[in-house]
Amino acid sequence: MEKRAYAVDLLRGLAIVGMVLSGQILWHAELPAWLFHAQVPPPSFRFDPSVPGITWVDLVFPFFLFSMGAAFPLALRKRLEQRGESVALILTVVVRRWALLALFAVALANLRSGVTGTLPGWGSSLLQLAGWGCFCALFMRIDRFSDRQNRMVCLSGVAGIAALLAAARWGWGLPVSAERSDVIILVLANMALFGSLVWLYTRNNLLARLGVLALLAALRLGSGVEGSWNEALWNWSPVPWLFRFDYLKYLCIIIPGTIAGDRIYEWMTHGGEDAPGASRRREVWTLVLLVTLICLNMWGLFARQLVVNLAAGVLLCLLLRRLLRGDGSATGRLHRSLFGWGFFWLGLGLALEAFEGGIKKDYATFSYFFVTSGLASFVLIAAGIAMRRLNVRFSALVKCGQNPMVAYTAAGFLIMPLLTLLHLSPCLQAFAELCPWMGVVRGVLVTAVVMAVTVFFTNRRLFWRT
Repeated sequence: MEKRAYAVDLLRGLAIVGMVLSGQILWHAELPAWLFHAQVPPPSFRFDPSVPGITWVDLVFPFFLFSMGAAFPLALRKRLEQRGESVALILTVVVRRWALLALFAVALANLRSGVTGTLPGWGSSLLQLAGWGCFCALFMRIDRFSDRQNRMVCLSGVAGIAALLAAARWGWGLPVSAERSDVIILVLANMALFGSLVWLYTRNNLLARLGVLALLAALRLGSGVEGSWNEALWNWSPVPWLFRFDYLKYLCIIIPGTIAGDRIYEWMTHGGEDAPGASRRREVWTLVLLVTLICLNMWGLFARQLVVNLAAGVLLCLLLRRLLRGDGSATGRLHRSLFGWGFFWLGLGLALEAFEGGIKKDYATFSYFFVTSGLASFVLIAAGIAMRRLNVRFSALVKCGQNPMVAYTAAGFLIMPLLTLLHLSPCLQAFAELCPWMGVVRGVLVTAVVMAVTVFFTNRRLFWRT
């Protein structure tokens, strides 16, 4: 049976479902701070960049970036080695992906309810549903269609989005602007471009790739010096709504992801048949310790129990290293390699934790980049053990990870507009306001529906792809 990188899909699925859930939980002053971004704590929910620490909410974006980095070798090596495509041809695909994602970012931000709110509820909902239909045309690739037919569908999506934005601005007077964009998608667009470039030109030279990482770190450090050329370059933004040099800091997560992807690709293509692995008991203990290590770091860094976190983390890593040494299979070698890199990234992040006032998502610190890269590596190992060795299936999460853009848009552009048109939104809101925790339950329910929609699309091979 062909090996598949389902662990990467699962990591991406966890990230996208976590994004949806975190965005659907209603803010309430009585809810615990670990339910929200560490720098936007209750009761005020005001952004405070001086608050150190991370929560589970702060892991979802870097986990998605790490999975994106891991996917570059899997997708691009297939084009290079199996399809025989040239680097020049691949570059055109990469630039096209960047352009489509940038258009997507602008359209998302300008068709959301915050912009369309001056319209009647039904009008805003219909506009968003029309936008979602255009997104389907823009990204969906239908298997039974030829390449030419799929391109025509994609172009119809571009035309539809342009028509909707034009009608919204000049027909209905909405404040549509190219300078308004979804920052998450815009960062992903730039990472898809620059991450692909970094991997393509360092794919056979790991030292050069680490050199790019070191160069980025040096530029970031120098940017704090007032009046320096580093500061001018780091703050440079030729087209602010499309690109900021500062976005390149997220390559500090993408590049570790590409290293993991290289190891996974090697396992998929050259690992050979698996020899008998470690015992089931050993695998269970490895999984338990990995989950404990991940939870320990979330708790320790959030509660600021830094010494306890470091000491217990080192002990757990030593135990895990010993357990992983007992597996001589190809999968075991993969897990040891991922663990070695994960241990390195986590150690580097913890060593930098005191720098920049402690680990923070906003404004993102070096510690944040490397700690989250290490934790993402551990999630890949845990997923591999649970799915491949212990036969635990995370079918819904994997399918969400295979179709993430559907999951990202389904709540705001499909589910909530439909609830509004069906006059069910007030009922959902009244339910969420029964008590503080009902706002959390509301988020879980909406997220479950999003997952169901995404699984439906994935089961019918209706993938949104760039």
